[in-house]
Amino acid sequence: MTTPPTAGSAPKREPYVVSEAEAGQKLLQFLTRRLAGSVPGSALLRAIRTGQVRVDGGRKQPFFRLAVGQQVRVPPFDLSSAPSSALLSSIAPGGAPPAPELLPLSIVYEDEGLVAVAKPAGLCAHAGTRHKDSVADRLKALYAGAPFLPVLAHRLDKDTSGILLAAKSYVELRRLGDLFARTGSGGSVSKSYLAWVDGAWPGQGAELLEDRLDRLELAENEVAGRKKIVRGAKNETGEDAGKLAQAEVTPLIRKRQATLMLVRLLTGRTHQIRVQLSLRGHPVISDSVYGRKVRGVPMLLHALRLDLPERSLFLPPPWTGPFAVTEKVLAPLRPD
Repeated sequence: MTTPPTAGSAPKREPYVVSEAEAGQKLLQFLTRRLAGSVPGSALLRAIRTGQVRVDGGRKQPFFRLAVGQQVRVPPFDLSSAPSSALLSSIAPGGAPPAPELLPLSIVYEDEGLVAVAKPAGLCAHAGTRHKDSVADRLKALYAGAPFLPVLAHRLDKDTSGILLAAKSYVELRRLGDLFARTGSGGSVSKSYLAWVDGAWPGQGAELLEDRLDRLELAENEVAGRKKIVRGAKNETGEDAGKLAQAEVTPLIRKRQATLMLVRLLTGRTHQIRVQLSLRGHPVISDSVYGRKVRGVPMLLHALRLDLPERSLFLPPPWTGPFAVTEKVLAPLRPD
């Protein structure tokens, strides 16, 4: 049985100085990121509450918010019996453990506060038990040693390609989180997607799709993740249960067996686009959960455009062959 790291049996360490990118974080959150998982959260929490962690020489609560320039001194944890192989003494203030092999990640846009990446279809936003590689892990490797490692501000499904944003400071992370929580409302984020769907879409112009969606738990062999989104059932009063999902859709190219759709999200529900299109008999092409998988074809759903209050980001889809989208189609969709 392994024992948690203890304080007091290793050389004294220099304090961490809170950078501008890290300001605003809670003390426990700050140390968790700085120590890169070398010390269990329970041990950190105990050290803070017993006064072994000091901020500018004083005791603070775990949820105390830090300001730029404050000095955080941590006890000399002994990690010799900790399950992690990384030693705390090898992590310098402001540093990080040695970076893993750097895997490719295309940058669409970057400034002091955020970075926008081109997520390819098939790559998870976050790693899990079934998938070890992810956008989040590649960002950590790309920005190894930064005072605040970029944190994804939203997510895309594994098989969806397109623009994905990450915050490079804690202040920006909170700002983006608030904007994405209000997707579609005034002064927030506007997200537009392209999707090739099965069959000829019957409508001609823009139309509003509105549904109540609920989560259905499935057997492990039915769908990866054991979750599927369905139309909400009626509740006891006869009203539709589930969360409101709204999207505006417009057909751009109509073929006999497929239609290219522009989709603007007005709400941000799990699998929303895929579910709402499937409910109308036109699932996204090669969607193995809500439609049918087409051999050799990735799921044809792409996060095309993301409008923030201060700027707009645009990324054409990588599709080729019969599903390629020409500049003639894309030009009217580009930001002014």
